[in-house]
Amino acid sequence: MSMNAAQASAFAKEALALISSQFYANDTPYACGLPMVPVVKTEPGSVPNGNLTPTDDEQGLGMVVSEGLLAIGDNVAIKFALAHELGHGTSEHVLSKVGLTGASGEATEVIADLSAAYLLIQLGIGWDTMIDSISRWRTSQIFDTHKDGDHPPGDDRVTYVKQLRALIDKKVAFSDAARQICAALPDAKTGH
Repeated sequence: MSMNAAQASAFAKEALALISSQFYANDTPYACGLPMVPVVKTEPGSVPNGNLTPTDDEQGLGMVVSEGLLAIGDNVAIKFALAHELGHGTSEHVLSKVGLTGASGEATEVIADLSAAYLLIQLGIGWDTMIDSISRWRTSQIFDTHKDGDHPPGDDRVTYVKQLRALIDKKVAFSDAARQICAALPDAKTGH
């Protein structure tokens, strides 16, 4: 399986609606002073990658992703990666909502992963399916092997999602689970 830009944009629309209802009291999510919009464009490149970027009219913040990301043979991995990128736009807001205002370092990447996992669960993808998919990150290349900037190594990123599942299975709310996981990161820094 794989996706084209239109399918990725349709997923982004669904994910942004959920982000709005879960984290923004049904308001439009904003990042970098622009409303986040479900626009996904592709750029050449075989390595799976994505970034938030202003739309052509600069009236919103969409995503640009590599052709390699949308060519991954696992749609759950693609959706996780897309949701992670959307999570970057909302990470400061979500970190604030979970009680970690001003957190920096790995927390900014891990919260994007935790938010992506939570969104996929809310969108009907089961925990086992999602964890199996992201656990095959060496094949899909959605994570790096070693720490890269604020990105933890791929195995650690899978572990954090597994920790989220374990906490949610114990009926811990997402905000409390995310706070516990992010606050325990080795370089978690917060400023209030």
